[in-house]
Amino acid sequence: MRSKLAILILALAVLCPAALRAQGLVAIQNYSADFRTEEPLTFSVIANTGYDRLKYNVGSPTLSNIDSWYTQGGASLSYTRPDQTTPFSFSLESSVLQYVKGVPTYGNTFYNGRANFNFEHRFSERLKVSDNFYLTYGTNPTSAFGYGGTSALWNGQFLYGYNNLNVSYAWSPRLSTTTSYTFDGIAYQDSTVATSQDRYSHLFGQQLAYKVSKRTSLTAEYRYRLTDYTKSAFQNYRSHFALAGVDHAWSENLSTSVRAGAEFYQNATVDKTKPYAEAAVNYSVARQTQLRWFSMLGFNGVLLGNYTSSYGVNTGVQVNHQVTKRLSVNGGASYAHSELSGGTAPDQRQDSVFLNAGIGYQLMDNLNVNANYSFSTQLSNNALIEFNRNRFSLGATATF
Repeated sequence: MRSKLAILILALAVLCPAALRAQGLVAIQNYSADFRTEEPLTFSVIANTGYDRLKYNVGSPTLSNIDSWYTQGGASLSYTRPDQTTPFSFSLESSVLQYVKGVPTYGNTFYNGRANFNFEHRFSERLKVSDNFYLTYGTNPTSAFGYGGTSALWNGQFLYGYNNLNVSYAWSPRLSTTTSYTFDGIAYQDSTVATSQDRYSHLFGQQLAYKVSKRTSLTAEYRYRLTDYTKSAFQNYRSHFALAGVDHAWSENLSTSVRAGAEFYQNATVDKTKPYAEAAVNYSVARQTQLRWFSMLGFNGVLLGNYTSSYGVNTGVQVNHQVTKRLSVNGGASYAHSELSGGTAPDQRQDSVFLNAGIGYQLMDNLNVNANYSFSTQLSNNALIEFNRNRFSLGATATF
């Protein structure tokens, strides 16, 4: 399994030689990283401890409960350059997580790593290229900002990578096009999980945008997605998208994007056409307040398992606010609903909720202490995958 994880890392490095980005798997094209605030090269040391309790409603030999104290330590590196022609930012993070009681089947020690790189270059007033890359190796299922990455179930160590490349050209002051290519893939260390979950996707997009005003653009877009499962080819699927939408900047700090249309979904045994929609809201005031909301309705390959199609909605919001110079708070909520069909077992329904909240306090110029809590739950007509999880932590970060 390690060799296959290494192959995926190498593939990402070859396909994405120049770029990285914070993960946002809604495919709206006008998302851009925040290059407006300069950040010098910053090195941080992180330490935290807490308690994690994950309880499945029904016992199963393939799913592990967690009921243990844990400690975690690591380091990170970050930098942002807000250049007018070629802005970029990157961050690297690595840590080790140790459960006191351990996790049945998986052991006591787990490793986490994360890399982001955001890049943009303006060749001229007309031509712009941007690339956003995200790579993570860890254990915790991703929230709504990662749908497309993992399911809500805790399945041990996994490697997930994502890269989005965009080339935009303004043919006139009003008319522009954006050509995009997105690659993402996931590999699990647990061979049983990997059988139904390991996969990679290619998403190609062509967007036409027309400015009706300085703040509003209308769009028409075609996309084509290919998703292949490395160990269960019957799950492979293809999707064509025909979409129309609008991008609107309400102010310098607030923008919204909406896309809606149809998704034409095909695999070896299924040929379906369903409504597709996605929306995003981005709000920021320097680094004082940041809000991001994403939502998507469509087919989702994350939850296929032994089914041939999974259709549903994912939505989530995350808020960060600097209350005072020393005090900061954050919170988020996400919800996912999926209808799985076409398998040998009866059709399945899944509803997942994830909530998180945190507070941070700057004790000294280079020392921050924080407390965080998260709650996640899943309901389903399949009782074996229903669970509740509560997790809290106390930590400190020293920055140099």
